[in-house]
Amino acid sequence: MGANRAFFGAAIVCLVTVLCPVSWAFAQTQAPPGVSGSGDPARIPTEDTLETTYGLGMGSGARAGATAVSALAYNNSNMAATSTYHVEAFSQIVPGSKSNGGTYWTVGSSITDSTTAQKLALGTSFRGVFSGQDRRYQGWDWRTAIGVQAIPQLGIGLGFRWGRLRSDWADGERVGPSFDGITLDASITITPLPWIKIAGLGYNLIRTYSVLAPQMAGGSVALTPVEEFTIGGDILVDFTTFDRNEIIAGGGLTYIAGEMVPLRFGYRRDRGRSLNQLTAAIGFNRNKLAIETALRQDIGGRKETYLLFMFRYVVQ
Repeated sequence: MGANRAFFGAAIVCLVTVLCPVSWAFAQTQAPPGVSGSGDPARIPTEDTLETTYGLGMGSGARAGATAVSALAYNNSNMAATSTYHVEAFSQIVPGSKSNGGTYWTVGSSITDSTTAQKLALGTSFRGVFSGQDRRYQGWDWRTAIGVQAIPQLGIGLGFRWGRLRSDWADGERVGPSFDGITLDASITITPLPWIKIAGLGYNLIRTYSVLAPQMAGGSVALTPVEEFTIGGDILVDFTTFDRNEIIAGGGLTYIAGEMVPLRFGYRRDRGRSLNQLTAAIGFNRNKLAIETALRQDIGGRKETYLLFMFRYVVQ
């Protein structure tokens, strides 16, 4: 009984941590100077953080259903929901011309382990970031997280992020955004029924004043009526990038064909940048190995193409 009370107490603390920035930020009427940094909202870079083929293919992430490395990226409270030990290597690419700074790309790896300790999961990821295609910054980004499955119906998570993404220089002036510091994420996932998950999410709770790590909060729902099929949607509020709070929302579906081929399709709407984005992903999973690729394509506006390639080894 005492253990259950402790778990529920931790859950309440986590939820308060997630929701407090919401109440503060909705009272905010103007972003601090230099946060948006552009007269054209469509030219403001999007958040630069760990992405996975699951999250990219599912639109805005369908974060309530994320597991393993995807939970490390989007929803730490789901890291211990399933017993897995995954090691992934990945590369993210935004093709570009020399006139726009060349091709933007990242390379990195991630590890999550929810098998060593019961009801507890740990994960870490490191990325190198190289500038290009109007994203004129480079450096590195490291994150680590812990997830606790307090009871089967309740998971809580906390993530720590440390990044040094520094803007490029041209003619003695900065030509891109930067993020140099630390911040925290927090989340909670409730599973009232085995086939439904509901998540509360808070990102960059330590305010960074950077468009690359905006302060955001929101929720997500994922439905899995059968093991091979998941559908979900997210809604997030960006509190710090623009002069007013803006919404990022979307959703997607995933189907595992033949227990080996994940097929994912989604949609993402970024109201602050006036972007509509279509997403898709496909892969091949066999025994302990997996290869997946995902695409996010802008329709209208800047027409950026975002590609992600991933290789996974399942330890157990």
